[in-house]
Amino acid sequence: MSEVKIKRRVRSVSFALSTSTSSSTTIRLDDMAGGAILIGTLSTSVTKITMYGSTSESGTFAILAKSDGSAAEITLSGQTTSSRIYSLPDEVFNVPFVKAVPDNAAGSGVSCQVTLKS
Repeated sequence: MSEVKIKRRVRSVSFALSTSTSSSTTIRLDDMAGGAILIGTLSTSVTKITMYGSTSESGTFAILAKSDGSAAEITLSGQTTSSRIYSLPDEVFNVPFVKAVPDNAAGSGVSCQVTLKS
């Protein structure tokens, strides 16, 4: 008897980081369940990426919070020489639209790619 194979859908979104929430790229997650973000070479002055969420694509984006009230963030390693891939925080999959915003202007313009899976 053969095993049932589940085929997952995958979607990738490429964008550049922006410290302005209003000009950050909106990432649609409404049909996805997991993912990771590849972040290009960053200055060591950028220490985290804060995740913002909204219930609509053109709605107000607010900081996503964990159940303990702390912000859903990606803490970056202190590297400047290579790209890194980080898992997206679980909290981002509770809303259909998210934005990734660096904590420092040195992160503006850095190339990223989010890969999502269903």
